Amino acid sequence: MNILSVDYFNPNAPKRFTDSLKQTGFGVLETHPINWDLIEAVYAEWREFITSDAAQNYHYNKDTQDGYFPMDTSEIAKGETVKDIKHYYHLYFPWGRYPKEISDNARLLYNELYTLGKILLQWIDDHMNPTVAKKLAMPLVDALSPEKTLFRILHYPAIQGDEEAGAIRAAAHEDINLITLLPVASSPGLEVYSHQENKWYEVPCKERSIIINIGDMLQEMTEYEYIATKHRVVKPEGEAKGVDRMSTPCFMHPKPEVYLSKKYPTAQGFLDERLFELGVK
Repeated sequence: MNILSVDYFNPNAPKRFTDSLKQTGFGVLETHPINWDLIEAVYAEWREFITSDAAQNYHYNKDTQDGYFPMDTSEIAKGETVKDIKHYYHLYFPWGRYPKEISDNARLLYNELYTLGKILLQWIDDHMNPTVAKKLAMPLVDALSPEKTLFRILHYPAIQGDEEAGAIRAAAHEDINLITLLPVASSPGLEVYSHQENKWYEVPCKERSIIINIGDMLQEMTEYEYIATKHRVVKPEGEAKGVDRMSTPCFMHPKPEVYLSKKYPTAQGFLDERLFELGVK
């Protein structure tokens, strides 16, 4: 599986990036405008917060889906029966609860990722086959919603060996949104599945890179011209004992009323269905 690594500042970056998405559902920005010191600061600060008792004061709201999701209420991936080995915090801007114990670093990082995400959606719009583009209710960049876009702070605890049988850090799944921006995590483990080869491949995790993948909503909007590729997070072979993992995906979501397909007339309807399937609503 040939996931392309792209120099964001190269003039041919938009075409190389969108070609990679069309071929694999994934692309990697090996250079980008995001402040990496900010990402490392968020990893350090939120690792301490999310593993402390303070996180419990922000237990998630089932209706709004913001706040802290502890280990015992973590997601069960669609089609799976065992919970993922992770806990996380959902940030929605500007309306979601933001912990008073935390600095503004996560806000600043979200703003940078959201701005980059809009640019990448414009790249996809600009390089989409005209026939496919006509299937969209509106250009992707116009469909985007800042209020629905989700910034997730994820902590995967160190694997101890006594976890529930069959459980991994994140079971095989597709994201539901338009595209996901994922700064490379604090440790490896992200894998993508090739249906053609019936094989899992490690996603290129170049230092300080950002990984982008297509979500189910974009797949629906384009009638499967753009494919949401199955991926998972595992404990890498040879990982040292006691290594945990921090990750901060930004899930770019459309406005609730955006038309996706005959099967899913609105983005909100599709999202509600998935949240029930994941067992968090």
